[in-house]
Amino acid sequence: NKNALSLGQKEIKKQQLPRKFLDRNGNQNDKIRFLIGGNEALGLGAILAGCTFYSAYPMTPSTGIMSFISSRSKKYGIIVEQAEDEIAAINMALGASYAGAKAMTATSGGGFCLMVEGLGLAAMTETPIVVVDGMRPGPSTGLPTRTSQGDLEFVLSASHDEFPRFVFAPRDPQDAIDTMIRAFNLSDHFQVPAIILSDQYLADSNWTFSQLKVNEKPQKTQTVLGDHTYQRYVLTESGISPRALPGMSNALVIADSDEHDEIGHLTEDLKLRVQMHEKRMKKIESMKKETRLPVYIPGKATTLIGWGSTYGVLFEAREKLIHLGIDAGLLHFTDIYPLSTDALKMLKSVPDPIVVEGNYQGQLARLLERETQTHFSYRINRYDGRPFFVNELVNQIREVLS
Repeated sequence: NKNALSLGQKEIKKQQLPRKFLDRNGNQNDKIRFLIGGNEALGLGAILAGCTFYSAYPMTPSTGIMSFISSRSKKYGIIVEQAEDEIAAINMALGASYAGAKAMTATSGGGFCLMVEGLGLAAMTETPIVVVDGMRPGPSTGLPTRTSQGDLEFVLSASHDEFPRFVFAPRDPQDAIDTMIRAFNLSDHFQVPAIILSDQYLADSNWTFSQLKVNEKPQKTQTVLGDHTYQRYVLTESGISPRALPGMSNALVIADSDEHDEIGHLTEDLKLRVQMHEKRMKKIESMKKETRLPVYIPGKATTLIGWGSTYGVLFEAREKLIHLGIDAGLLHFTDIYPLSTDALKMLKSVPDPIVVEGNYQGQLARLLERETQTHFSYRINRYDGRPFFVNELVNQIREVLS
């Protein structure tokens, strides 16, 4: 490192480069650029969303989120707790959320394995929580410092039985900021878990932006002041019950991991079980109206389909294909679940789709096949722990098309 610094200093003198970028008191100008990484953007998005409690156990590649938030915790009034393990981390966050905090946790796939029971508790008690899964190759410890998109099907079905959840996968730091704010808003409104899929490539890479924006408006926690007649899980048409906080009014707020009645007391009444399960599941139809369409750039010859951090390489690969005379389009997902009706219609109309993703089985392709009843036969998959590279990908696409 010292040698590299010395060589850099010599090159600056040799090239007579201006040193204004080293001067913190220098004049600002229109050419200023922002350098930001994926973990920093996720942390910034959480702060902007109003996060007041963060608990996690350090695990690559998500640890940078905790580092970013903890270094600013005093300034923004955020409690940051390094838990003894991932089980404690998610349960701490759930307890904080139950008490009224905007709470989140972050981990990697191995840590998320330990969190799934807590995820089920969030679903049963209808407690909002945001969880970041920074993907890396597995199973088990796998390749801790490499990248992957192998956890999609895992998070879609994590924990036993069925319950609604949001799943997002931001494409770059700007999208990470916006997606984090939306995750907090939607988790709070629908009282469901919101899972954000990052990966080592997004987490540890840096992007240069001429401008970063806050495109989403953070929402206040939606709660009510109840009285002695309050029922935490009262049956409603939307499936969303008014949420009161313990100790803030005369309402008795009861939460239980067992199936429960409208008040929150444990029940073995099978008719009530059906009503409560349908109450939770009916949220999905309203959730679909909140999920957004994928980025779509039409093309006549083929359409590249991807999700999460592959956006940049797919965008550049498309440009190179057009230069080679292949009119390629792009369809790229940030909002992965639940898929909106309009997104499903869009998928059925794109020409010769090629699904590109960083896992062995083509997990997004399988999800799309299930939802659209359409077979996606052209797939390019990478699972060696490295990200996609543009030139390699262009050659693979040309092979598929030939």
